[in-house]
Amino acid sequence: MNPDSEKQVYTDTSQNTQPVQEPSQESLPAPVNAVPVITLASNSMEAELHIEPPQNGGSDLTAEELKAALAAKGVVYGILENILEALEKNPHYDRPVVVARGLAPIDGAPAELSYKVRLGKDLKPRENADGTVDYKDLGLFENVKENDILCIKTPATAGTPGCNIFGTVIAARPGKDLALPAGKNTKLSPDQLQLLAECDGQVDMVGQKLHVQNTFILNDDVCNATGNINFLGNLMINGNILTGFSVQATGNITVNGSVEGAQVVAGGNIVLKEGLNGGSQGIVQAGGYIKAKYIQSGRAQAGGDIESTFVQHSYIQSGANINLVGNKGTLAGGRAVARNSINGAFIGGKNSPVPTVLEVGNDPATVERHQQLEQQIETSKNQKASLTQAITMLREYEKKGNLTADKKTALEQACTVCCQLTENLEKLEAELVIVHEEMATVGYGTINIKQSIYPGVRIIIGPEQVLLETKYDFCSFMRGEQGITFVPLR
Repeated sequence: MNPDSEKQVYTDTSQNTQPVQEPSQESLPAPVNAVPVITLASNSMEAELHIEPPQNGGSDLTAEELKAALAAKGVVYGILENILEALEKNPHYDRPVVVARGLAPIDGAPAELSYKVRLGKDLKPRENADGTVDYKDLGLFENVKENDILCIKTPATAGTPGCNIFGTVIAARPGKDLALPAGKNTKLSPDQLQLLAECDGQVDMVGQKLHVQNTFILNDDVCNATGNINFLGNLMINGNILTGFSVQATGNITVNGSVEGAQVVAGGNIVLKEGLNGGSQGIVQAGGYIKAKYIQSGRAQAGGDIESTFVQHSYIQSGANINLVGNKGTLAGGRAVARNSINGAFIGGKNSPVPTVLEVGNDPATVERHQQLEQQIETSKNQKASLTQAITMLREYEKKGNLTADKKTALEQACTVCCQLTENLEKLEAELVIVHEEMATVGYGTINIKQSIYPGVRIIIGPEQVLLETKYDFCSFMRGEQGITFVPLR
């Protein structure tokens, strides 16, 4: 043990000393309340609060005092009331706290263009609904009709403005605008948000603008490289149309080459600079007129005139006139039907193996329906005859008691079909009578021969017809009270 620890200390109380006094209340340090220190962000979008703690029993800050401190700094917007209330209840002094936050502006969205037409031409075969592929339909054109929507514009937005902590509004940047790609033969909708086709045609993007071309020029043959063509507008083909292909246009079609065993259909006129060599497959059909250098082994139908220098072994039908032009304008073999007149130099042939038929004065559509009715009636009669024979045979089985269940069913079905055929046949024959009457009413066209028409040519004018047995020169055929007559060429 430390000997010093055994020592006792004595205090001398014999002297007269003053007693020690407690310090007075006035001598204690004054209390210091908590002090808010506000720091403002350089972009004026945030305010931070750091609280210096109270001292000597000083008081903490209330939410209202904190708000007043912010106001003293000019902060009036975006004050986080819930944060101030939390600091009042549970103040802390160890870190700064964001107590006000501005609202950032939201910039506007840019305008957008939505194209409603196919712009690329990939020339891929078109797949049919059943999964098969049409290798002749390569989608060469993107056709549109007048007033079809080509492109839709979603306009740019103005954006949403913001506000900093001092209450100053911050403008938003508007979205970038885009113009609709208006090109040739296009127009804007009244609200300026849609681009429309101004006419029928092919739409294409040229120089960042959409154009609608109502005339398309093809500097090639219509073949495997192009596939079939279906165009809304006018077509000019600077080549040939090969066998097995189809060309259609709502407007006019001009072919600077020839047409083989193909199908050519135009809503307007058709001009074949060379002609049609159809090989019994070629069909040329126009809503307007047809002009062709020659028509051979094909079919030509026009709402207007048909004009050619040479027609052989073909069926041609005109809603107006058939004109075989030139001093040697010839028609030999086949059938020519015109509403008004047929005019030519040479008709038929001395030794033509194919009969030649000329028909005028009847509406071509009525004539075609007449032919259809005759064919349908003949087919129905043949079917009815076959069924009647089968029914007769089954009735014999029935009389002998040899009619099995299968044969009984067959007999019932045959009787049902035979009744249907009988009803249909009666309707067809009644319509044929009406068509005959129509043809008899309007049949007053003329056939004009500038040179010669040969024996064997059959002439039909309205309901009348005659088979020529001799050659006629420089004459006109017409229908009179005595039937078909001829007079000198007018």
